[in-house]
Amino acid sequence: MSRVPDTEHRIESLLWPFVDGLVDSWALPGVALCVVRHGDQVAARGFGTRDRATGEPVTADTLFHLASISKTFVATAALQMVQTGELALDADITAYLPDLPWGDPRAAQITLRHLLSHRSGLGDVTDYGWHEPELDDGALARFAARVAGWTLERDPGAGFAYSNAAYELLGHLVATTCGQSFEKALQERVLDPVGMRTSTFLRADVPPHLGAGPHLGLPPRVVDGSYPYTRRHAPSSSLHSSAAEMGRWMVAHLAGGAGLMSPQTHEVMWEPQIETGWGELQAQMAYGWFRGSYREHAAVSHSGSDPGFESNLVLLPDLGLGVTVLTNGNTAPITTLTRAALDTLLGLEPPPPPLPPVTVPLAPVLEGYDVHAASDLYRQLAAADPPTVDVEEGFADAVWGLIEVHRTDLAWPLQELWRLVQPRSAVSWFMTGWAHQIDGHRQTAVEHLRRSVELDPDDDEATTMLRRLSGDE
Repeated sequence: MSRVPDTEHRIESLLWPFVDGLVDSWALPGVALCVVRHGDQVAARGFGTRDRATGEPVTADTLFHLASISKTFVATAALQMVQTGELALDADITAYLPDLPWGDPRAAQITLRHLLSHRSGLGDVTDYGWHEPELDDGALARFAARVAGWTLERDPGAGFAYSNAAYELLGHLVATTCGQSFEKALQERVLDPVGMRTSTFLRADVPPHLGAGPHLGLPPRVVDGSYPYTRRHAPSSSLHSSAAEMGRWMVAHLAGGAGLMSPQTHEVMWEPQIETGWGELQAQMAYGWFRGSYREHAAVSHSGSDPGFESNLVLLPDLGLGVTVLTNGNTAPITTLTRAALDTLLGLEPPPPPLPPVTVPLAPVLEGYDVHAASDLYRQLAAADPPTVDVEEGFADAVWGLIEVHRTDLAWPLQELWRLVQPRSAVSWFMTGWAHQIDGHRQTAVEHLRRSVELDPDDDEATTMLRRLSGDE
């Protein structure tokens, strides 16, 4: 493997100290990064800990739950199968899956092309069921049958709407066509050819000494029974991989899909299909990958976020550059970390480090469930000049994962604090409404969601949840 001495020097002298400083000032659990240049893995390194309770360090080989970056692997498998003639981009998926109970006649118009580019017309998952994991071989097929029975939210091909459910259906299609479990098909067709030997879609195959624990709440900690894993959501979310092995993934794709597919098929996979309205790195949707730009350079990317984990993958194909950032918490400034790595590769200075969120100094106080003492500290920090923390940020990142894994009992002290110090935060009202909905307090949930929508009428997530709950009244 060739080396780029100047790049290595910049990484050692600029990037690693930058990351180290953020891990310390933001009180992050763990972070791992890999950077690639000119088709070679230049460096991969871990920072912080796999689990704060044990203090075991993150390394380049630590396995993180990758969340939605998993979709790039599923898309790669699907395009492989298009190349071999096992699937066709414009064939309707009901022909491949005739045994599913299709609930909307428009489903006959959904093609593989639509599933891959989030244009199927399907809605999205509302409760991932992390708290009730399904671990048997039939989990994905059962969920695919549920999705097939949904009424479409729009005509297939009518527009972009990101759908994890569509990727569960796509994963089931891949598995059914291969005649294997989804996890085995992806291992044999995608992971093994790239040399990603420890990476796996099966959590049971993650060696205990390599797995990163998900950190939730305030202060961030590993919460028993709150790992974001269930086999019904394997295609959209469940790949586990390391910074080092993600380097292999980036190298393969920067080389036109080497070892995975022909350059021609790889070019098709990255062809933009539709505008997303999301801008910059995610301005357009291709097949399982976003297309956009970074500092006027063409970019291909995907990010991921599930309770206790966040990830980012960005490639600048024309320059042969790639960056992967993995974290085992929801409080890391992952965009800042990604930009710092890209800028280092581009020969630029990393951006100024952002102020840490106010939740960093609040965490030790709230650990003792002293909400009023934490509120007093917040007001002192808000009055500081110059500011030492960002008093607007941190609450949503600290609370949403707990709610999604149905651990609202651990979220309520933070919710109470948030309400006290930011009473006009629409997001706070939404999160509180969501937590009440999880706890079965429907009417209270509706009241909080209505207030959220009053404060921010453009919040589609709050509006959708409110409409769904109000319709049950």
